[in-house]
Amino acid sequence: KVIAIKPSLDVRFSTSDVVSHGGDKIECLPVRDSREAQAAIPDDAQVVAVDEAQFFDVGIVDLCVELADVGVRVIVAGLDCDFRGEPFGPMPELLARAEYVSKLQAICVKCGNPATRTQRIIDGHPASYRDPQVLIGASEAYEARCRRCHEVPGKPRPHATGGD
Repeated sequence: KVIAIKPSLDVRFSTSDVVSHGGDKIECLPVRDSREAQAAIPDDAQVVAVDEAQFFDVGIVDLCVELADVGVRVIVAGLDCDFRGEPFGPMPELLARAEYVSKLQAICVKCGNPATRTQRIIDGHPASYRDPQVLIGASEAYEARCRRCHEVPGKPRPHATGGD
């Protein structure tokens, strides 16, 4: 038995389906948080797919670990970084605990190189670092960018620290 879940705040394409940008879709259970997800997953589930995992609370990590520990195949999809290029929600912990990680890349819309960043666009311009982390949207609000073409106005520069 295969069960797919996604955060109920993801209403971009459908409230009751996981939908790819190419239009493929499968039925899913929209849930508010990890507790609701746990209650929605039947005991006989053999595969649990979690979409848009970056929008879940950190409890999704324990749920995925518990399911995997009892033999359920758990497949998680989500953005590892937000529009600022910073770790997003529970994704760093999920990535660290996963047996297998496949990092997909798009093509940078500016230069054609492999895109590793999500560029948020507001009124035709890159969003400011100070903008809210979460803005539900698709191609009208986001585009794929490589590290070089990714822009975040107002982003603090990293400070290198070294040694003792």
